Amino acid sequence: MTTATARVRATAEHPSSPPRNRPALRVVPHRVAIAGRLPFAILVGVILAAGLIALLLLHTMAAQDAFRLHDLQRQAADLRDTQQGLEVAGQQLQAPAALAARARALGMVPTDSISFVRLRSGRLVGVAHAAPVPAPAPVTTPKATASAKPGASSGSRATKPAGCPHAHCRSTAPRP
Repeated sequence: MTTATARVRATAEHPSSPPRNRPALRVVPHRVAIAGRLPFAILVGVILAAGLIALLLLHTMAAQDAFRLHDLQRQAADLRDTQQGLEVAGQQLQAPAALAARARALGMVPTDSISFVRLRSGRLVGVAHAAPVPAPAPVTTPKATASAKPGASSGSRATKPAGCPHAHCRSTAPRP
C-alpha cells in the first residue's frame, strides 16, 4: 500500500483531529417555549368565550320566540272565539223565524199560491194570486209618512219588480 492510502485509512479509523473548515460544536441551554403556548391559550379562551356568548344569545332569542308564540296563540284563540260567535249570530239571523220577522218588518206578507218562471222558455208555471194585504200599521213618526211614495196603490201588488227588463215578466204580470 501506498502511504497516501494508509493516511486516509488512519484518519477514517481515528478521527482525533477535526477538519479545518468545520466549526466546533457546543451545547446550547434549553429554552422554555412559553411564548408559543400563550397565544394558543388566548385563542382557545376567545373561542370558548365567543361560543358561550353565542349560546346565551341563542337561548335568549328562543325564549323571546316562545313568549311571542304564546301571545300569538292566545290572540288566535280569541279570534277563534270571535269567529264562532259571529257564525252563531249569522246562523240565528238565517233561522226561519228571524227571516219571517224581518220580512214582516219590511212589509212582506205570506202567500198561498206558488208559481215559477221557466228560465229557458220564459213561461209562468203555476197560478199566481195576489197576496192578502195586511192593515197598515199606525204611523207614529213623521219620517215614516215622508218616505211613503205618493200615488202608490196598496190595493193590488204586482208579482214582478217595477224595473224588470225581461219580456216574460212584462207579459205575465197582472195589469192594474
